[in-house]
Amino acid sequence: MLSEELYERGVAFMGKIMGDEWVATARKRHAEAVAAGDPDRNDFSTAILFGFMFQRPQLSLRDRAIVLLTNDIAQNAPAALRSHLQVALYAGLTRVEIKEIVFQMTQYCGHPLAREADIVITDFFAEMDKKKPS
Repeated sequence: MLSEELYERGVAFMGKIMGDEWVATARKRHAEAVAAGDPDRNDFSTAILFGFMFQRPQLSLRDRAIVLLTNDIAQNAPAALRSHLQVALYAGLTRVEIKEIVFQMTQYCGHPLAREADIVITDFFAEMDKKKPS
């Protein structure tokens, strides 16, 4: 592992965004990777991305979330997009702003990729709305 401190900072930071269930899943995945003798990739992502990169002061988390969303759209990465939508909402982006990012990306990466992202985002918001208490 690169650094136990960075790993723990990463888990704690993502726990704020994703919740306790995410933390439990991350720790389970980590324990399984350690038991298999190969924790490096998982630990690297947690330590470097969440423990270090996301917490640097040069960009706000909101700005970083915009970068993440545009990257996911341009690369057609639906699984990453779903996770990064949680980061974006936590960072203060609104649904309207997220939809506007997709619209902007239509010009830069093309209609098919933006359309795919819009489908993922629409489904994500629908799932969120179902979970809201009545």
